[in-house]
This record gives sequence, C-alpha cells and structure tokens, in this order.
Amino acid sequence: MQPADRLHALDAVRAYALLLGVVLHGSAAFLVGFPSPMWLDTPSDGAPIIYFVIHMFRMSAFFLIAGFFARVLVERRGVKAFIKDRAKRVALPLVLFLIVVGVTAAIGVALGGLPHGLDYLRSLAEGAQPQPGATPQEAALNGFNLGHLWFLYYLLIFYALTLAIRWLVLAVDPRGALAAGCDRVVAFLMRGVWGPVLIALPIAAYLYQLESWTEWLGLPAPFFLTPDAKAVIGYGIAFGLGWLLNRQVQALLDLQKIWYVYFAIAVALTIFCLATIGTTPRWSGGVLEGTDRLLYTAAYVIGLWCWVFAFVGAAVRFLSTPHPVTRYLADASYWVYLMHLSTLIFFITLLRPYDWHWSVKLVIYIGGSMVILLLTYHWFVRFTWIGAMLNGRRHPRPAKAPPAAPATESA
Repeated sequence: MQPADRLHALDAVRAYALLLGVVLHGSAAFLVGFPSPMWLDTPSDGAPIIYFVIHMFRMSAFFLIAGFFARVLVERRGVKAFIKDRAKRVALPLVLFLIVVGVTAAIGVALGGLPHGLDYLRSLAEGAQPQPGATPQEAALNGFNLGHLWFLYYLLIFYALTLAIRWLVLAVDPRGALAAGCDRVVAFLMRGVWGPVLIALPIAAYLYQLESWTEWLGLPAPFFLTPDAKAVIGYGIAFGLGWLLNRQVQALLDLQKIWYVYFAIAVALTIFCLATIGTTPRWSGGVLEGTDRLLYTAAYVIGLWCWVFAFVGAAVRFLSTPHPVTRYLADASYWVYLMHLSTLIFFITLLRPYDWHWSVKLVIYIGGSMVILLLTYHWFVRFTWIGAMLNGRRHPRPAKAPPAAPATESA
C-alpha cells in the first residue's frame, strides 16, 4: 500500500467526475432535440461536443474509483460495517433526495419563470415531458423515475454483486489462487497502452450486437428500477476493475507516467467518433451500420477507457499533494451533484427568453449553480447531520476567536 496522501488524487477523481456532471447537464440545455422541453434552450453547435466528451468517460471513471474505495472500506472495517455505511451514505440519500430534488426543482422552475409572468409558467407546465428515454409504458413497467440519482441505485447493485462474488471466491478458494490470477491479469492490463483495448473488448462486443444501442450516447444513464444490461456490463466492469486495483495500488498510480499518451489517443478516437456519427445528437439507435458501426463501437469504448486512464493518471500526477481547495470540493461534490438539477433548472427557466449566446448562458448556469450549491453546502450541510450522512462524518464548526481584551493604560 502506498502512503495515504497519494490517495488524495483518487478522491479528487471521484469528486471531479461528479462536478463534471454540472457541466454535462448544463450543456444538455443546448442539444438539438433534447427529449425534455422544459430543459431545452436554443440549440447550439458547440454544446453537443462538450456533452459527448464528458458523457463518454465521466461515469466509468466514477465507478472505477467507487470500486477502489469500496474495497478499502470492506478490508478496513469488515462487511457488516461496510453494509451499514453504504446504507447510510448511499441508500438513504437515494430515497431522501428523490423527494428533495423533486420539490426543489419545482421551486426552481417557479422562481425562474415568475419574472416572465404566469403565461410563461403555464406554457412550461404544458410542455413538460418525462426525462430522456421515459415513455408512459416504460414508467408503468419500471416504476418511478430515478433521474440523475440512478448512479446511487447502481452502486447498491454493484455492492451486492461484489460482496456475493467475494464470499463465493473466499469459500471455494481459501488459499487465494483465483485472487492471485486476477492480480496477474490486472497487472498485465495496466502495464501498457493495450490495457484500454482489452478492457473495452467485452463492452464493445456486447454493444455492437445490440440493435437498440444508442450509439451517440454511449453507455446509458438508466432511469428505472429494472437493471439495464448495458449499464451493468459497462459500469460493472469499471467498478470491478477498481475493486481489483485496490489489491495493487501502484498499478493505478503508475498511470501518471504516461497519462498524456492515453490523453492523446482519447482525443484522436473521440474526433474519429464525432466525424463518423456527427455532432448532432441522436436519441435513438441504429444510426450506423456495417463497418462504420464496427469501427465506431471499437473507437468509442477504447476511447472511453483512454479518457479514464488519462483522467486518473493526470490526477495522480498533479493532485496527489493534499490541498485545502481540492479537499473541500471533494467533500462538497456529493451535495453539489445531488442538488444541481434544481439550480440548473432555475437558471435555464430564467434565461431561456433572452437571446444571448449559448456559451454566456452556460457560464451563468454553471457559475450560478456552483455559488448557490457551495454556499448551501457550507451553511446547511458541512457542519450538520446532512454532512455526516453524505460524507461519513460531521465537520466541526470553526471555533470563534475569543473577543480581544480591552486595551488598558500602562502604569
């Protein structure tokens, strides 16, 4: 095990993966044909590129680090303590914030639309649609919509699957031969640029043969309770790899040595993907066929993993030294991500009637949301039971300086 301070970079990866979600969902307001009219502003040509790139790798990087830290907790505190901790910090926020975000998002729409009059608000209500991918039939079949909190639901799925596999492996192989074999495979994968290719193979093979796969969107954001096989396979491999990498931390930390190589390959493959499928968002599958589909699928998933390795490697290279700002953002990122749709919809609703350039609006969406979310985190979360629930501990409030003693005249 490497010194603990080296792991600050991995904590930053998890945090920035969540914070990139604010940028992703802000840019979604400018995508042509975005399925939720309440979210849609005037479409642009630049925003789809931002959305495409961030969506390509963000959640895979998050689940990789989530798997890594999940094993840290299991090995340090045991299975029972792990289950209790995850129930408090994942399952409870999933249930609680489904309600909180629903209420605050409605308030955000009302406050954002109020300056433009009741007719404007009424038109928004009439045009409201379910989230992308949601149809009345799917909603009836799958139950309520998880929205952007789907990642918490899939974390619970991966925790359960991993603990079951761990129990089975320990039962049938108490001497650790299987674990040692996995270590050798993972070490080989992490040793060179062939790693992203080999990791991508099973994911790409499954996506390629799936006619319903929406190529432009890559791995899905599944909103419903029925598990999505694409998400289970794609993100599950990332989670499992992160879990196994915790057995040999140095292999993950060594990504810093050639992070720029992975970055260059990721950029090249992303350009190829956009050149193949176009920058116009496609909300259904079957856009590509034959060789184009084969090459696109391979390039997309390999590029995805090159982005992940570059993201992690750059963080280890530049963010390993503890820094107060990075630590604070890491603590705040969970709250920011849980609540950011409520602030974004406020700014989108408020600014939609104005004919401003999309980049100006996006900066206001993101900047305004971050200001509100960081202030609410500091005053209402960090030092309260909410902070204890989300971060595992309640930060002590800064001690107030004692009043200065009154000056006295010298004798």
